[in-house]
Amino acid sequence: MVFFSAREAAHGDAKTALAATFLKVAALACTFVTLVLAAIILSWQARAWILTGEWSSFPISRVLALAGFDEPPAIRAATGIQVIFDWGLDLPAGGFLLAVAAILTGFSVFAASVEEQLGKRTGS
Repeated sequence: MVFFSAREAAHGDAKTALAATFLKVAALACTFVTLVLAAIILSWQARAWILTGEWSSFPISRVLALAGFDEPPAIRAATGIQVIFDWGLDLPAGGFLLAVAAILTGFSVFAASVEEQLGKRTGS
């Protein structure tokens, strides 16, 4: 078991509080960017739906193809892992981005609570 002096513990708390503040800000910034991307995709889909009356899917595989990350053609039969991977790539990009934004928001809330707890402990 390791024992720290009060001064060493306070120094560690200050570093942890700084890391929590950085995580909070970084997660919020990433949440904003992710929500903007999701809004672009969902508004494009909604526009197409209004014009054609049919909802067009926009899977992750299409996003990657537009970004230049085409997957190589499958030479052999799909294995179990490949089927799972293909299933993941067929998920809707807008929904996936909204899920990622929710996770990032959770990170930010967690970091804010750590920051608040350390602020109460150090008296800042």
